[in-house]
Amino acid sequence: MKNLKNLFVAALTLVSLTLTSCLHIIEEVTFKDKGNGSYSMTLDMSEVKGMMDMMKGMSGGDSTAVVSEEDAGADNSMSQMGEQLSSVASSLKGVDGITNVVEVNDTATLKFGYTFDFADAAALNRALKIINKDKYDSKTDEIFKFTGKNFERVASGDLGEEIKKALSEGGGEEEGGEESMEMMKMMFADMSYTQVYHFPDREIKKSDNSLAQLSDNNHTMTIVIKPFDEEQQKQKPTVAATAKLK
Repeated sequence: MKNLKNLFVAALTLVSLTLTSCLHIIEEVTFKDKGNGSYSMTLDMSEVKGMMDMMKGMSGGDSTAVVSEEDAGADNSMSQMGEQLSSVASSLKGVDGITNVVEVNDTATLKFGYTFDFADAAALNRALKIINKDKYDSKTDEIFKFTGKNFERVASGDLGEEIKKALSEGGGEEEGGEESMEMMKMMFADMSYTQVYHFPDREIKKSDNSLAQLSDNNHTMTIVIKPFDEEQQKQKPTVAATAKLK
């Protein structure tokens, strides 16, 4: 299952069962002073799990069988999605500069993803290029640049936009047209794509991304994008960001 659309149609199905849109993607990168660091990508649907448990607890009588059937279908979809998203070890095996690959496939809390360490920005870009092609059928080249005093995240490889497109197309197959898009906006209004950048050895002086929030004594920069939030979309949010470091 290489196509991102197919991967996240499972998420769309689960949302229709639980009537909630709690889908959060967290991309977290740490750059140490010498350019090495760690990377993680997490799909967090733990709030959906809470909703499913609540629905199961509220059900009773003849409705129990119906809810159980829906839960079984949802659990199966989540397991498949988790496998596809988290299974990166084979893809990154032997990639120069990549170590400590760990897959996250937590079906109990509905959290899926992966983490790994990289020797430098070039190794990180090599890994992401392979993952994007293998998992999302998406072509990306250089995504991150880091020189110690300067950091850049380019606009390509925007997973939030890819997921937005995938979910919209997935819903469009059943509902179609403008009505389907309005449904997506309503159901996924709170969906978020969070990018967190840590610079433990450097202090962030400034960033050109208007959504960037600094914390941890200016050692951490966080950007939260909501692909289906109409108000935020008017600002034309972007994953592209540069930061001056000292």
